[in-house]
Amino acid sequence: LKHIIIISTMAGRKINNYRMRRSIGIATPFTALLLLLSLQSSLFHVSSYQPLSSSSSPSRFASMIAPRRAAISLWHTPPSVPRIVLSTSSRSRLYSQKKSAAYDIDDVVELQYSEFLPPSSASSNTPVIFLHGLLGNKRNFASLASSLSTQLKNPRPIYTIDLRNHGENTHDWRPSMSYSEMARDVLAFMDKMEDLNDSSNNEGSGGSNGDNGDSNDKKSNKAVLVGHSMGGKVAQSLALMHPDRVEGLVVLDIAPVRYYSDSKKEGGGTTTTNNNNNDSGWKAVEEIVRSVASIDLEAGGYTTKRDVDAVLRQGMLEDPALRAFVLTNLEQRRISKDDDGKNNEVPLRWKIHWEGIVQELDSIAGFDVHDRVMDDSASDDATEIISQQQQQHDMQYEGDVFFIHGGASRFVRHSYISTIASFFPNHMLTTIRGVGHWVHAEAPDDTIALLKKYLDR
Repeated sequence: LKHIIIISTMAGRKINNYRMRRSIGIATPFTALLLLLSLQSSLFHVSSYQPLSSSSSPSRFASMIAPRRAAISLWHTPPSVPRIVLSTSSRSRLYSQKKSAAYDIDDVVELQYSEFLPPSSASSNTPVIFLHGLLGNKRNFASLASSLSTQLKNPRPIYTIDLRNHGENTHDWRPSMSYSEMARDVLAFMDKMEDLNDSSNNEGSGGSNGDNGDSNDKKSNKAVLVGHSMGGKVAQSLALMHPDRVEGLVVLDIAPVRYYSDSKKEGGGTTTTNNNNNDSGWKAVEEIVRSVASIDLEAGGYTTKRDVDAVLRQGMLEDPALRAFVLTNLEQRRISKDDDGKNNEVPLRWKIHWEGIVQELDSIAGFDVHDRVMDDSASDDATEIISQQQQQHDMQYEGDVFFIHGGASRFVRHSYISTIASFFPNHMLTTIRGVGHWVHAEAPDDTIALLKKYLDR
């Protein structure tokens, strides 16, 4: 009884703060009881941070996405912030000689991709692009993308791509990989994707009439982005840089903030420790990257993935699932022999640019938009830090943004909500309990169910 009284008091204050007491229309103790029951019985814990309408009712986005077993959801009105309307960039083709206002052809990477077309011969619905995380590749989402392509009520073309310095992009390794640069890579792919969709639709329909062609072209000018971890930051950066090109945004277990190791050496030799972010798990990520990058395949004489797996097992990566994930970046090659019987090539090759990734770990840990650092690492001067934070309010993406968080992960924390809201005022956060950072791998069925609700809303 004492716990109910305490929680009912807290719930009453929270409901007052969110201006929902009148709309709920129930007694405060009963509200507390509902909250307690929901914590024990619901599969998902949903917290919606969408702005309230004049009638204090949830938006269609929240009501369509919220899992049925969630007993209650809370909304809040984000602070009023100004928004700079970004100019619409001129459309360009990736492989033409034309220059775009959004990017320079020479500065973008031709991203490799896999395509999952819906069963119907043609679809005018906006395509979906999946963006993998650090050390991942386009195959990470292959199973999920294949399932979605056949299960959506509103069929869509689905693409999984290899981000810069990952996967099949071995033809164009780059020394830098800021989020602004990777976002422009994806934007260039979207320009190329328009040609792919036009070609697919024309082949499937045998030549559509002018009205349908215009409709498809208009739809293919945009995409729904689904990004995990590093890919989620790329998607967020692109949505803020070119909101006119992003129809929807789903972010898997990452926030638009800087993540720190236990201690971080800044310029001038000073050391800064961030108590809020230093236990996010980024230290473990850095250690994994640096350790695996130190393995010299040729010098070690490794000829099979099993050889490298044995090395990783010796203190580097004890988790077998993580080892298997890292080894997806290792390619077993067919070796030809020369006239002397010697191998012409090494039997193993990394499909990942370790050198570029290691030297860009600081950029990957942070967050940038339009080549501007958008976190507290820009300066040690408190005044400038505040100014940097204020810059967050100069750009927003006002579309529907769906954050899916792993309950056992530390990459999305309550302290990040204000930052998320400053960039994405129309967002909703859902937690899948009992899963870690790789939510789509640990809970594929739940992830697919949530994505279907979002895409078919």
